Amino acid sequence: MMKKIAATISILFMVQMIAGSGQIDPPKGDQDPKPIFSFGIVTDVHLTDQDSSGTKYYRESAQKLEEALGDFAGDSVAFVINLGDVIDNDFNSYKRVNEIIGSSGLKVYHCLGNHDFSVAKNKKRRNPLEIPKNGYYSFIYGEFRFIILNGNEISTYAPTNKKELEEAANYLGSLKERGDINAQDWNGGIGVDQLEWFMGEMDQAKAAGEEVFIFCHFPVYPENMHNLLNSVEALSAMKGYDNIIAWFSGHNHAGNYGNLNQTHFITLKGMVETESTNSYTRVDVYSNRIWLNGSGRERSMILAY
Repeated sequence: MMKKIAATISILFMVQMIAGSGQIDPPKGDQDPKPIFSFGIVTDVHLTDQDSSGTKYYRESAQKLEEALGDFAGDSVAFVINLGDVIDNDFNSYKRVNEIIGSSGLKVYHCLGNHDFSVAKNKKRRNPLEIPKNGYYSFIYGEFRFIILNGNEISTYAPTNKKELEEAANYLGSLKERGDINAQDWNGGIGVDQLEWFMGEMDQAKAAGEEVFIFCHFPVYPENMHNLLNSVEALSAMKGYDNIIAWFSGHNHAGNYGNLNQTHFITLKGMVETESTNSYTRVDVYSNRIWLNGSGRERSMILAY
C-alpha cells in the first residue's frame, strides 16, 4: 500500500516538473525539510584533447567537470558518482581527469563506460581510476546501499581474451537476429557471476533493512537502443525487491526516465554535449523521496519511494 501511495505522489511531482520550468519547490507543510544527505552525479564527460565532433565538445568537458565538482563541493555533498565514459578514446586523458578530481577534495566513485575501454588493448586493464579490477562493487552510507555495476563484461570492445570476444560477438549476433533494438556494438552486458553477486547484494540489503541505489553506465528501462544487452535479465533479477529506490545510468546522452514496479529508472544527460551548457545533478535523499536538482541541461525531479 505504501508503495502505491508513493507512486501516486511521485506522479504528481513529475507532473509538476513537466508543467513548470524545472524549478521545484518543496511541498508545503513538509515535515522533513532537510535531506538526510546529498550526493552528486556526472556522466559521459568524454574528456579528451581533440576538436569537437557534431554536438560533442571534448575539450570543453574539462571546464564543465571542474564546474560540477566545484558546485558539489560548495553544496557539501557526501560523495560523487561518475556513471562512466569519463574519457572518450585517449588513455592519457585520465591524467587530467584525476587532476580535476584530486583538486576538488571530493570522494568520487566510478562506473565503467564503453568509452573507458576505447584505448589500446594493452591499456584496457590499466584503468587508473579508483575502482576494483572487476569493475563492480558496493558501499553503504547510513541506511542506504549503493551498488555499482559493470555493464561491459559481455561486449565486443572490453574483453582482451579471444574466447570472451567470440562469445560476446555470438551473443550480440543472436540479439540482432532476434531484432532487439539494443543489439548495438556500443552496448555491453553483465556476466552470470556479476548477476549472482548483484542479487546477493540485494538480499543482504533487504535483510539489513537498507534502501538500495543502483548505478550502471547502461540503462535497462524504458526500452531503448542504448540499453544493457541483457537488460531483461537484469530487470528479472530485481523482481521481488521492494527496497530498490532507483537505477541511475548514462550512455544515452539525451537522457530518459521510466518507472517500473515502483522503481525509478533515471538516465542522465551527457556532459560532453553542447559547447557551453553543462549537465549534472545533485541528489538530495530524504526519508521518503529523492530530489534531483539538475544543473544546466539536466532536469529537476522529486521522486517518492
